[in-house]
Amino acid sequence: MGCSPYFVVTGCHPILPCDLIEATYLIPPPSNRPSTTELIASRARALARRQEDLARLHSRVFEERVKAARRLEREHAASIKDFDFARGALVLMRNTAIEKSLNRKMRPRYLGPYVVLARNRGGAYIVCELDGAVLDRPIAAFRLVPYLARTHVDLNWLNDDEYLDISTARLREMESSNSLGDDETNDTATHEGWRDAQEDVEDDAS
Repeated sequence: MGCSPYFVVTGCHPILPCDLIEATYLIPPPSNRPSTTELIASRARALARRQEDLARLHSRVFEERVKAARRLEREHAASIKDFDFARGALVLMRNTAIEKSLNRKMRPRYLGPYVVLARNRGGAYIVCELDGAVLDRPIAAFRLVPYLARTHVDLNWLNDDEYLDISTARLREMESSNSLGDDETNDTATHEGWRDAQEDVEDDAS
């Protein structure tokens, strides 16, 4: 057809959030009444999309995201919990794969129990099955909830590295990664930028 379903129904193209963000931040608000020359220069600069302007745009938007996340934590402090699972904790994993399926009501919402082995630098957890089979990727923290065992579960095998189905070197590699968990792929630079922006927000708040 050559056009989006939105255009077929409404006859106009949708406005994307990125369009509004660029229009907001690429042209800074004038402090006074600009002249025609200054107005043309600002419009030309916005159309050029210079790298320094795009970098400043990314920094500003990311800073607002960090502030919004902190505001959400303050407003919902009573309902948001950081379980901070230790090694050997039994957890259930939220089955996010079924959340968009039509028959999700008859599917299990949580999988497990799993055993927590460690937590990587990105905050995701490395977990394994009760038989020592380690999941191939870290699990995001928001997907894990405590498993309340009715009886005592013997986990003395955690002290034996040979019980796990991966090598110690591979486990250390997973612990040193900056992955946020699951299919999300964020490089080290992105996480360093997030930490820098978070520190800037904390400095401004103090």
